[in-house]
Amino acid sequence: MLIERIVPRGTEKVTIGFTPSQVNAGESFVAELDFSLTEEVGRVAHYFDVFVKGQPGPIDGFVVRGFADWLVSPDGLGIDFNTIKLAQPIEKVIPIDVRPGATLHLVGVEKPSAYFDVKIVRNGGALELHSRADAPWSSFDEKLLIRTDNPLQPIVAFRLKGQARGSVVPSSDPLDFGLLREGQAAEMMLVLNDVTGKPLNIGKVVAKSRMKVFTSVNDCVPKNESCKNVKVAYPPMNLLGTTGGTLEIELPSYKQNLVVRFGAIGIGKNTQIRSLEEDFKAAQEESKSISSVLQSSVTKTTEKAKAPATMSTPDGTGPLLKWQVTNEYDIYGYEIYRSVAETGPYSRVNDKILERLDGDPEAGSIYQWRDSSAESGNTYWYYINIVYNKGRKQQFTSPQKIVAK
Repeated sequence: MLIERIVPRGTEKVTIGFTPSQVNAGESFVAELDFSLTEEVGRVAHYFDVFVKGQPGPIDGFVVRGFADWLVSPDGLGIDFNTIKLAQPIEKVIPIDVRPGATLHLVGVEKPSAYFDVKIVRNGGALELHSRADAPWSSFDEKLLIRTDNPLQPIVAFRLKGQARGSVVPSSDPLDFGLLREGQAAEMMLVLNDVTGKPLNIGKVVAKSRMKVFTSVNDCVPKNESCKNVKVAYPPMNLLGTTGGTLEIELPSYKQNLVVRFGAIGIGKNTQIRSLEEDFKAAQEESKSISSVLQSSVTKTTEKAKAPATMSTPDGTGPLLKWQVTNEYDIYGYEIYRSVAETGPYSRVNDKILERLDGDPEAGSIYQWRDSSAESGNTYWYYINIVYNKGRKQQFTSPQKIVAK
């Protein structure tokens, strides 16, 4: 067969170093993939489909999994500005929090923002954002990518959210149609007001969506020269899942477009809609039978305690650290930090995160790690960090004093 292409299922940017390849029975082929993980932290998974010549659908697929560690803490990189009035500029300084012992400075803009002017301040330790007077009149959820001087994390992604408001304000953004059953049509009204009190002129209204919707512009009731209604109509739903797009509303008086999001969720004709809250309440109100209570009691009494997984003792003569975790639900692994003083500064001494043992997470594990880089006779202070699957980190132990023998 002729393997024609490999396509990522998601929208993430992935460069695939692969050319069409003829593969005979019993042979294999190699595809080189280059990932750009600009904002992902913790466990990651990227899915791909493999296509061959002459067949419209994929013949196979695969997934690449891993764990994305960070030098710049993701906490604080997501900023919600809520509503920004462009006539009243705002300024915000966003500092970065770098992993203990690591050195990293912000050095330049990789991908600029359409809504803010960006300046690097505090010797590369923070961003200064100024809202732009010429920013688009729309809600926004964008990634601002900033270059660093550390190859371990060459890009830091800041996520900026909010709504930039000019002189014309929509009654709702997004315009949410909710759930629409297959074959069901719906319409909603978007009210636009010019807050300056000037007569509001509406030009073209363009709906960009994978499902065709219809729009019309009407006067408000009661009539007001500064107000217009834009009716948005969904035809009978013929798509399942999330569907939506944007309305680009031309404002000739301002030589500007107002962008408003809209969307709906298409469901099947016979899809049942249930309330988890009501189901949970009903389950709580059900009385347990005597037999079920007795069965539960017997199970708990006779169930044997599960032994924790135990790590073998590492070779060497450096300080040996031991710790036990009784429940490892949602834990990916551990970091070890060291300093020559109790008050720091500390830096990580294990190059890679020490992954959780492959045991029962409810039974926990016993860990052993040896510091082979410690110098005999020196005094050190150590503490352990927990690393969770989503990338969050938490200090697990307080600093402990050890003298290297």
